[in-house]
Amino acid sequence: MSSFTNDILDVAIVGFGPVGASLAALLGQRGRRVAVFDKSDQVYPLPRAFALDHEAMRTFQQIGIAGALAAHMTPYRPTLYQGCDGEPIQHFDMGPSPYPLGWAPSYTFNQPALEAALRQAVAALPSVQVHLGHEVTDVQEDDRSCAVLAVRAPQGEVTQVHARHVVACDGGASPTRKRLGLPLKSLDFDEPWIVVDMHVKESKLAQLPATNIQYCDPSRPCTYVVGPGTHRRWEFLLMPDEAEQREMPHDAIWKLLAPWLAPDEARIWRAAAYRFHAVVLEQWRKGPVLLAGDSAHQMPPFLAQGMCQGLRDAVNLAWKLDEVLEGRMPDSLLDSYGIERGPQVEEVTATVKRLGKIICERDPVRAAQRDHELRAQQGHQVKVQLRQSLLPRITRGLLDTGETPEGMPFPQPIVRLLGANAADAQMMDDVARPGFLLVLRDAPAAAHLQPWSGMLAALRAQVICIGNETGGGAIPPDVLALSEADGLLARWFEQHGCRAALVRPDHVVYGVAADAADVQALLQRACARLGVAFD
Repeated sequence: MSSFTNDILDVAIVGFGPVGASLAALLGQRGRRVAVFDKSDQVYPLPRAFALDHEAMRTFQQIGIAGALAAHMTPYRPTLYQGCDGEPIQHFDMGPSPYPLGWAPSYTFNQPALEAALRQAVAALPSVQVHLGHEVTDVQEDDRSCAVLAVRAPQGEVTQVHARHVVACDGGASPTRKRLGLPLKSLDFDEPWIVVDMHVKESKLAQLPATNIQYCDPSRPCTYVVGPGTHRRWEFLLMPDEAEQREMPHDAIWKLLAPWLAPDEARIWRAAAYRFHAVVLEQWRKGPVLLAGDSAHQMPPFLAQGMCQGLRDAVNLAWKLDEVLEGRMPDSLLDSYGIERGPQVEEVTATVKRLGKIICERDPVRAAQRDHELRAQQGHQVKVQLRQSLLPRITRGLLDTGETPEGMPFPQPIVRLLGANAADAQMMDDVARPGFLLVLRDAPAAAHLQPWSGMLAALRAQVICIGNETGGGAIPPDVLALSEADGLLARWFEQHGCRAALVRPDHVVYGVAADAADVQALLQRACARLGVAFD
């Protein structure tokens, strides 16, 4: 730590779980001087988070660990909700490919393997230093509007560390949040459950359900999820006489598992009792300190979005911190973080609560009525609903008008450079330069680019076109011309009635335009909104 005691870091990160590690990687890739502190000296060896979505995988693609994760994850199976009579009342799946973000919309995964891959990626970044076994005991603001952290080393020595910004990713109990006096707002959900992770013997796997099931049984609501390899997870609602138990005896756990497993057919990997609750910060920033992940919000697992929401925090923050630290955009840019993420988290939580209300109903009469109403709403034929359609876009903050498709993740098609062989196809993020993108349905004429050039330079935006029609003449040399394999982007432009999209560095659509004149106006508004000057 001595190398940092007399310097001011760009960012100090408190907590080295998946969210803190992802943020450290994203900032380190941008060359930011980062230090990460975690009071634990090793990866937690047992599973906690269990599912990833396509936005999370896009983040891991950017960090460079998607390939390393392949052996430790599997596409998320369809989910059936079974009513009181054991028959389906809801059915969720992720639809056919091509997938809009280039990845399957959901996966189950092994969290210790993910954290190991993230830490290896961070270790390769020369501007990031990691201090395990170091506990941050205090955070204050100095007279330069920087943060001063008191950090206790394993031997007990306390050192001061200075940073222009601090991001607390220190979990649901977040000591940093408590020291800052930032209360969590209750979103009115609180239920006791036990989560049981099992390694099942290979000979037994085929006898278990092949897909995920929500058993909406009022006598004991239960969740079953298929994980990678031999990993299966069960979650059981605890009864009133069980709710205060910190641990459940193994013989009681085997009684819960008896409909599926006998003790000689599997081993308990982890069993943990939780209170599934829903909370969110009202204030996401206090001076130079921002909060992310479980320290900022927590939600029940019924949509498998807990960790995914924390990763959205990291992606949202990384580019904004980079722009502010570089001095290209004003410090007020960071205020948009909570403005964007707060309502989005609350909307996700509202959906999770709605699903939880279906699952957790304990009254047999109301449960039967629930089953009847859900089936009637679907014409008495349970229909497949897309899981990804349940996730909301950003609706406030750094958007042009706030209308759809703004705030949505921009698609990631499989592309290749114009004229390249099909074998050279790649995901678009691997071809595009990190940062703002101006993506055009068709190649622009040089005459169109000239009026945009100053604004594009101010935003440091790359121009990409899908297609080779310029209206005459060659494609300008500073335009990345791509062809796509499956027409995903062409359909997206047609669906939204536009010919261009300005995409933020976090892959969120900032605004769209119908023609060249609209592009110029869009770029002008973006520069003004982001506080960047242009020639």
